[in-house]
Amino acid sequence: MKVSKKNYWLYTLIFVGLVVGVYGIFILTGKSFIWEGDGLAQHYPVLEKFYTWLHGGSLSGWSWNLGLGADKLTTFSYYVLGDPFSYLIWFFPKHHIEMGYNLLILLRLYVSGLAFMLFARQRHFKPGSQMLGTLTYTFTGYSLYVSIRHPFFLLPMILFPLLAYGIDHIYAGKTWLPLAIFTGLALVSNFYFAYILAIGSLFYAVLRYLSIRETIHQKGWPLITKLVGAGLLGFLLAGVLFIPSLIGVLTSTRATGNFANGYFIYPISYYLRLPNALITTGNPMRFWANLGLAGLTFLSLMYVVRHARRYLWFDIGLLILGVGSLLPEVAAIMNGGTTPSQRWLLLGCLAFSLAVMHFIDALPRLDRSDISAMIAGTLVLLGLVWAANGFIFSNQTHDLVVYGILLLTLGAIAVGHFYQWSRHRVIWTLLGLLCVNIIANGYGYFSPNAGGASNQLLHRGVATKFQKNFYDGAEDYVKAQPGFKRSSISKYYYYSNDAKTNMGMNLGAHDIMSYFSIQDGSVGEFSEELANSQFKMNKPINQADSRTTMSNLLGVNYIFARSNQLKTQAFPYGYVPVKKNGKVLTYKDRPVHDLGNNYNTVILKSKYALPLAYLQTKQLSAKQFAQLNGSDKEQALTYGALTDQKVPGVKTATYRSHSRSLGYQTRADRSTVLDNLKQVATFRKQGNQMDPAKITTTKSSLMQTNQDRAVHITDDKARLKRLTGQNRQALAQNKQTNQQSLHKMISDNQNMPVTYRLHLNDPKQAKGTELYLELDGIKADRLSVRDKYQAAKNTKAFGNQAFSGIERINQLRSGLWNQSDGAYSVTATTSNNVSSFNQLGQTNLSDYQPKHHVLLNLGYSNKTRRNIKLTFQGVKSLSFKSAKVIAVPFGSQYAKRMTHLQQQGLQGLHVQENRVTGTAHAAQTSVLTTSIPYNSGWKLTVDGKQQPITKVNVGFVGARLTAGTHKIALTYRTPGQRVGMLMTALGILGLLIAGGYYYWWYRRRR
Repeated sequence: MKVSKKNYWLYTLIFVGLVVGVYGIFILTGKSFIWEGDGLAQHYPVLEKFYTWLHGGSLSGWSWNLGLGADKLTTFSYYVLGDPFSYLIWFFPKHHIEMGYNLLILLRLYVSGLAFMLFARQRHFKPGSQMLGTLTYTFTGYSLYVSIRHPFFLLPMILFPLLAYGIDHIYAGKTWLPLAIFTGLALVSNFYFAYILAIGSLFYAVLRYLSIRETIHQKGWPLITKLVGAGLLGFLLAGVLFIPSLIGVLTSTRATGNFANGYFIYPISYYLRLPNALITTGNPMRFWANLGLAGLTFLSLMYVVRHARRYLWFDIGLLILGVGSLLPEVAAIMNGGTTPSQRWLLLGCLAFSLAVMHFIDALPRLDRSDISAMIAGTLVLLGLVWAANGFIFSNQTHDLVVYGILLLTLGAIAVGHFYQWSRHRVIWTLLGLLCVNIIANGYGYFSPNAGGASNQLLHRGVATKFQKNFYDGAEDYVKAQPGFKRSSISKYYYYSNDAKTNMGMNLGAHDIMSYFSIQDGSVGEFSEELANSQFKMNKPINQADSRTTMSNLLGVNYIFARSNQLKTQAFPYGYVPVKKNGKVLTYKDRPVHDLGNNYNTVILKSKYALPLAYLQTKQLSAKQFAQLNGSDKEQALTYGALTDQKVPGVKTATYRSHSRSLGYQTRADRSTVLDNLKQVATFRKQGNQMDPAKITTTKSSLMQTNQDRAVHITDDKARLKRLTGQNRQALAQNKQTNQQSLHKMISDNQNMPVTYRLHLNDPKQAKGTELYLELDGIKADRLSVRDKYQAAKNTKAFGNQAFSGIERINQLRSGLWNQSDGAYSVTATTSNNVSSFNQLGQTNLSDYQPKHHVLLNLGYSNKTRRNIKLTFQGVKSLSFKSAKVIAVPFGSQYAKRMTHLQQQGLQGLHVQENRVTGTAHAAQTSVLTTSIPYNSGWKLTVDGKQQPITKVNVGFVGARLTAGTHKIALTYRTPGQRVGMLMTALGILGLLIAGGYYYWWYRRRR
């Protein structure tokens, strides 16, 4: 017992030292632990909202601050509700939430080591082995990565050793209650973690049983009963969170993901990067394959693999991990049939550290052949890295330090063996080298002089300030307005086509933007049905693409915009600047380091935004609605409500489209394409490029980019004529293809995308309309390794530069290491608007969905627009089955229709967290229509009597109302919560009974 306590204290002391060494770089760089990506967009604002609920509110029910409104429990269960460490934020002052965020990361990291040490102690490894195994487990590349990217992903690193501990506890003939408790914790932690941990625990239980089956006293059904009983009791204990979150997942946008993102095998670049990623950190590695093992861990794996007979079932487990890491199908299965993310390899951390403990325990048994095997394994690894790099060592300089530590560790083991060092001396030597290795790995990942991950972190205090000043204080005006209001931000408010953060949810302006891993599937269905180009699985609405009618249907009363956008950016029709004393109300810019937009904020108010609940006296034909395009669908929803089933007594409206498809001529911009020798000469004069934004003609720059300064064509004419002829021919063929309308956008033979302009035949038809570009049957031609190589070769020829053998080889290496994943973007520019959409690549593990149809909003204008400029980047070419320019008119008829619907709104509308009430005055049988996301947790009473709800307008709550005046009350309760609470109560009762029985049995035996 004393040895055990000493080990815990020693671990604590070493952990503190390693944290200073690994994370001390943050002090030098002035950084927090908050990543500028999802850390700022999701994790920090989620923790702040959670803090607010802890200090005044409920953790379940409905919140109107989560986008259009969402269930608190199902949305936040993925992040904080099942994480016991998150509740400790309650103890921090509100102005120190950021500090709490940082400290809780380190606490999770520390406890992951404690959990492993508890597991190792039960496995009866020697104290020195436990310490080395614990440190290699706590500070893996995976742990370093998630600590700053997705901190709550440290939780399964705590839970998996505890589950393994519970399984071993049963195998040792002891009580099954620890496994039941840890199973409950795993199930409430996060549905995703629960799924992975369940599979991992099953494999551990089977492999562990097979390796010790001869020593287990209790076998067969009694053993199975204990294991299953523990699982069932844990399931009951977790019910209060697990059941509602499971229902939320099954009805979310996630349920429509693509299996393995369409991969059969990973890109070759993944396999080429894998050997170097085994023990190094800081190198870009896709698919979450963040291993970063210590050198000691690698050598330990060599040892247990060599002694396959002794560690047969353990090695089979390693083989499963190894094969699984190579196949995207396995990763997809481990991710619930969705993305090929290797996050599940966190399970391998336990196996890797087990290998370390096996090896350290076996030090006295080492022989020459073991040392030889480790030397051979090290040489094979270095050889693989060398070969994968294209038979050169082009690694980061810091990688050489890591490989040096690997060789030092191998040397220490060899010297200790041949010079017969004592076990104590060997272990302390290895402990010292391991600590240096861990610090080196941390430096390699975090330091701006190596991996540079700290460059992607926010400076201390920035997140807190940005959260407070996100709208420059303009939210105060919105919150002061009477009634329930929603808001959004303009496109490019923060210089991006779409919003990327949940900051708005803590400011009370009911921003429709929401960025969560679990989003209501009904909201996603609505967004996709209306062909919202901004739809993503975890950001289904975004800013509704700034579309007029979609924004009004969702009740967006206000839009926050930069002050300089009033004259340069198109806004939805009917949104006008808020004025005070005859002047535009302006909120002074509140600068935030690296994050502000450097302009004041103005507010635009909609004249036609619909209330949260209103009456529609007509319904739409589902058959006709299905045949409409996205722009007509949103217009149709202003004429009548769309319901799942025909509503008796409500007239059916026949929608007649007022939109127009505008004719246009497609013209490719030849000015940047080298299609004749004169262009080649110009290319050389301008520093070997044709981009007007990059043209430099100074003597110094010309000498740097075209060192022989052979501007005029004096030789190699035959090849240049052939290359320019290729471009001429490609443009001519493309012109023929696009003769009737746009069907293909191409690149030249330097892989430079060609710019296109769509010239409208009758520009007047675009006046007073919202323009849309509808692209259907989209197909992208990716840039292959051959395409990149040939383009580099052509560029050298155009620039009159040599393309030497070593440059050719390096180009091939680069092409293999940076293969295209199909990501691209398209930007459309008109006289008063810039819009774009992007196709995320297959390597995107959150939102990848192939886009075959896009409806891009080009904005409203009451002026004539003559042409549309189109550019693309990321792929070789894009082809379309059709490309239409659609003009949707807005004017008096639209204003009259929307004003009528506003008048049909519920009177005395009162909106609370879980309750919406009001009075409906229906002159005839009508459809109660809302923009409340549809969820089975909503219940409706009309005049005190319960009435069934139905889904209206694809994704929202609605119901049939008879003629007359009615008191409407919509109330919400989290689906599955009652069942979950009952299950948890039964689980607690079962735990008390089982615990009482074991206590009585234990006392009786004594």
